[in-house]
Formats: sequence, C-alpha cells, structure tokens
Amino acid sequence: MQIDYSTTGVAQGRINQAKSKDSPNTFGTDSGADNVTQMSKLDKPKQRMAGQMGHRLLEYMNDPTEQVRTDSWMSMFGLSNEGMTFNQAKINGAPPA
Repeated sequence: MQIDYSTTGVAQGRINQAKSKDSPNTFGTDSGADNVTQMSKLDKPKQRMAGQMGHRLLEYMNDPTEQVRTDSWMSMFGLSNEGMTFNQAKINGAPPA
C-alpha cells in the first residue's frame, strides 16, 4: 500500500514534530500565538472570475456588431429613469434632488 501525502502537509508535520521536541525554558509562545506557516496566498484569489484578459472588453473592441448592440443598449438605458439617475450621478457626483 502506497500512501501519497502532499508536500505542504509533510512540511507542516515536520514543523509540528520539531515543536514537540523543543522544550523552551519559558512558558507560552511569541505574542501568545503559535508559529503557523501559511501555505497559500490569502491576498490573491485562486482564480479571477472575470477572466485575466477582460474578455467582454476585448469582444466589444474587436466586434463591430457587438459595439453597435452595446451602444444601442447604453443609449436606451440612458433614456430610462434609472439610466438618467445613473448618468446624472456620473456627471455631477450625486443624483438629482
């Protein structure tokens, strides 16, 4: 039977083994917390849901049919109540009173 362990799991296990062998002469840990090694980057998501290249923008820039369709939709949206409020806020920084 062959057991396959991840390298991060093995590394954390080795750190835990070293900690258990250590017998410090003071009680507690640095700043009251254990030394935990983070194996993944918390500041970067695993995948970007919108895509890396801005697919929608590239489609708009490269396809004349898509440009006409999008511009038509934006024009109709600008004529609606919500569109007027949105555009007014964009121009003045605040919706009309």
